[in-house]
Amino acid sequence: MNKFFGRRTLVAAALAAACSGVFGASSYPDRPIRIVVPFAAGGGTDIVARVVADKLGQKLGQPVVVINTPGAGGTIGAASVARAEPDGYTLLVWHIGMISSAYVIKPLSYDPLTSFTPIGQLSSASNLLAVNPDLPAKNLKEFIALAKANPGKLNYGSSGVGGADHLAGELLSQVAGINTVHVPYKGGGPATVGAVGGEVQFVTGTASQVMPMVKAGRLRALAVMQNQRIPSLPDVPTAAEAGLPELDYKTWFALWGPAKMPADVVATISTALQEVLHRPDVRAQLDKVGVEPTPTTPQEFGAMYKAEYAKWNHILGEVMPK
Repeated sequence: MNKFFGRRTLVAAALAAACSGVFGASSYPDRPIRIVVPFAAGGGTDIVARVVADKLGQKLGQPVVVINTPGAGGTIGAASVARAEPDGYTLLVWHIGMISSAYVIKPLSYDPLTSFTPIGQLSSASNLLAVNPDLPAKNLKEFIALAKANPGKLNYGSSGVGGADHLAGELLSQVAGINTVHVPYKGGGPATVGAVGGEVQFVTGTASQVMPMVKAGRLRALAVMQNQRIPSLPDVPTAAEAGLPELDYKTWFALWGPAKMPADVVATISTALQEVLHRPDVRAQLDKVGVEPTPTTPQEFGAMYKAEYAKWNHILGEVMPK
């Protein structure tokens, strides 16, 4: 009898454990989810995060709220996510700045590789070289000639040290052989406003953050920093067309959570995220701001992120030594 009841107890315990896992997965989420954007509102990261958050909330059945936490090149917001409970209710949307953050704050309070759970890539975006309309440069060749004639006198704004647009600006300086001055802001939005107001002469931001000002005539786009034109700005030539094929740069955006998130929660978010990014209305909404949806699984993004980490650490070691 004791053996019989002992076996029944073990079976019941196993079933209870299995059921608790199932019910635990199905109960997520049962309250609002926060997505931290580590920059001010209006930049490329913020725009992508808000498009995704709105639709993701509809899919998951709970509000997904974007929280802007700017400062220190994005590391303040990222650190807040690294410290959060790994329960899936605090997430992070960022870009290559996750990798370059080690070159911004020394030492960091988190490890870019081990302090976060990769959930999925969201999108990639073209970067634009756009200038204040008062700058006497109508195309990329004229801009380079002007910069060479005035070394150290042309300033460009970015979302912060180590941000995607900072790296784009450094790449432009390297391949064009010019000397420009980097001016960090607390986000791509404020940097773009700085260029409109003449605080800086140009920006190398994502199309999503720069395009509205270009279409309004408040900035002049000189080149798309890749080898294909973008449908949303068909009249803007590529850097390759202007003789600089090496100026080929795209910003990618991705979603992370704190380290050690439960696999079932990651799977729930990932499944919903991929469905959202495949929706025609979402793709159309992102396309309007020059952003291409690039949904991945957590495993695919994790592998890509490790490869990008290795690649950019080699490049950043020359651009921004630790």
